[in-house]
Amino acid sequence: MTKDPRINRTRGKLLDAMTTLLSQKSFDDITTIELVTMAKISRSTFYTHYSDKYEMIDNVQQQLFNTIEYIFARSGADLHATLVETFELINDHPIYAALLSENGSKEIHQFILQRLIRLLSDIRKTAKTRSLALGDLGDSYAPTFYAHAILGTVQAWIQRKRRESPERLADLFGVLISDVSS
Repeated sequence: MTKDPRINRTRGKLLDAMTTLLSQKSFDDITTIELVTMAKISRSTFYTHYSDKYEMIDNVQQQLFNTIEYIFARSGADLHATLVETFELINDHPIYAALLSENGSKEIHQFILQRLIRLLSDIRKTAKTRSLALGDLGDSYAPTFYAHAILGTVQAWIQRKRRESPERLADLFGVLISDVSS
C-alpha cells in the first residue's frame, strides 16, 4: 500500500468492484468499463493506476502468491496448519476468495494446485506407512487427486459464502484426506 490515502481509496474501490463482479461472472468476461462503473471512478482514473484489468489483478495475485508461498514454507509438511492459515487468509480477504472461486483467475488455480501437489507428495514420501493397494501408482496420482479435491472443495466453500470456519474446514480436510499418508 502507498501512503497516499486517495490512491489507497481508489484501489480499494477497484478491488471491491472486482470482488463483486467476480461473484457474477468470470474474470475473462469482466470489462474495464464494468469495473470502473461499479467502482464509481472514471476510466482515466483507472488508467492512471493500471494499464488494464490484467495488471490490476496481477498485483493482487502476486500478493496472494507471496503470502501463500510464505505460509507453505513456514508450515512445512504440517498440512492442517497450512490449510488453516490459508483458509484464514482467504476468509479475511474477499478479493482472494473471489479469485479462487470458479469465476476467478486460472493462474491462481494452477498455482494452488501445484503447491498442494508438492506438499501432498512430500507428506506421502515422509509417511511411515503407505497404502499397499496404491503403491508407487499412488505416489504418482494420489497427490494430484487430493489437490484437485481440495481446490474444488475450497471453491464450494467460497460458493457457500464461507459458512464454516477455517479451522472447521481444515478439520474436514483432515478427515477427508487422512489416508493421503497411508
